[in-house]
Amino acid sequence: MNAKIVFDYFYGQESEMHTFYRIPKLLFDNSYFMDMTNDAKILYGLMLDRMSLSQKNKWFDEQNRAFILFSQTEAMNLIKCKKNKAISLFRELENIGLVERRKQGQGNPDRLYLKDFVERDTEKNQRLEKSTSEQDEKVSEVGKINRLENQTSSSWKNQPLEVGKSNPNYNNINNTNKVILTNHISSIEPDANDEYEAYSEIIRENISLDIMLERFPDDKEIIEGIYDLILETVLCKNETTWIAKNQYPTNFVKSKFLKLNNLHLEYVMECMRNNTTKIRNMKNYLRSTLFNAPSTMGSYFQSEVSHDKACGII
Repeated sequence: MNAKIVFDYFYGQESEMHTFYRIPKLLFDNSYFMDMTNDAKILYGLMLDRMSLSQKNKWFDEQNRAFILFSQTEAMNLIKCKKNKAISLFRELENIGLVERRKQGQGNPDRLYLKDFVERDTEKNQRLEKSTSEQDEKVSEVGKINRLENQTSSSWKNQPLEVGKSNPNYNNINNTNKVILTNHISSIEPDANDEYEAYSEIIRENISLDIMLERFPDDKEIIEGIYDLILETVLCKNETTWIAKNQYPTNFVKSKFLKLNNLHLEYVMECMRNNTTKIRNMKNYLRSTLFNAPSTMGSYFQSEVSHDKACGII
């Protein structure tokens, strides 16, 4: 009998050693993509990796088309580029036809539809386009009927959501074939659990939560507490949110919190370490610091550098 092999554990970042981003070979071999920049090809590969979350979180629209949530800030962090470069790469993928962007309303990340990079035959494309066109026409007619019913039925007034109105999680409720008509009432309630899972995953990646926990093991409770606070704020359903003594539209607050990354998190932790005054309400203090982090972080560190230079430290 062969001797039993004793396999070693994975330690630290070794757990990621067999995880890879994949970039389709066709993007390099096919003449259609010849003028496509390498950074755009890399970004498309990163987006393909995100498709696994679409299956996990059931990010499918009314026509069963998968979409992803992938912000320009994430692209900046992963590719290590500036905002203008990220915008240019997104536009390049859209222009070449590999990505289609759909707005979801103020304060909500855009839906990104990744297109299959393998060309379909012309006849199949025509059938697909015809089917989509017919579907859109049917949906449009349903939307018109529902808006007419909305004007004549008083029972609609107490409904949380109406067909024909914008919704933070959808572009337009008219563009769906999942309209439910019951007693002249049409409503679609988003699954709260799906929304929670989606945003928790986005925020976890934005702030590089796993890496932060590995880098600062002694601050685990603080980091996880900040993560929970960001998620709580993003999921808030109130029309307005209080930050310090000011009241802001929740969508505006939400958009700022979705821009937070690991550098902002380190900045907030640094502010907490340097603070010498008594904090009476830690939750309000953290929310205010996180809200202002994108605007104040650069100035703060510039001030620190200027101070160290003046003192001869650097």
